[in-house]
Amino acid sequence: MLKTIREKIAYLRGIIDGDPSMTEGRNGFLFAKVLQILEDMAQEVDELAQAQDELEEYLQEVDYDLAYLEDELFLDDDDHVCGCDDDDEWDDSDEDSLVEVECPVCEDIVTFDEDFLFDEGVQIRCPRCDAVVFETADFEELNDLFDEDDVLEEPDED
Repeated sequence: MLKTIREKIAYLRGIIDGDPSMTEGRNGFLFAKVLQILEDMAQEVDELAQAQDELEEYLQEVDYDLAYLEDELFLDDDDHVCGCDDDDEWDDSDEDSLVEVECPVCEDIVTFDEDFLFDEGVQIRCPRCDAVVFETADFEELNDLFDEDDVLEEPDED
């Protein structure tokens, strides 16, 4: 049986060329134009199929590259996804190192990394109203931010 579009067009051309009444006059002109349009369409379909194949190959290579990068960036030495435990639940231990401060102007809660507490010259601003919600200060002022059980100790100056 006929498989490709080109084979089907060739079959139709054979039928038209085999019957002299179909090639004469207006019918012949019409059939010739229809066959030409069909051949042009077949050519474009072939080009689209080739472009699709190339695109699929390219996409597969990008997928392989992305999988490699994910493995390199998100897997730890034991082949576990970083930040996740064995049950694929997000490990929220990083949330322990976050500090929440209420903005004195708009009362919005601003969250930032606890490490900023220990850096000098840090100023945290509210993203909503741009008011200063935290500035690094001496350790006595920092201790006021924590409960009595969580008092920070001054580092030894060497």
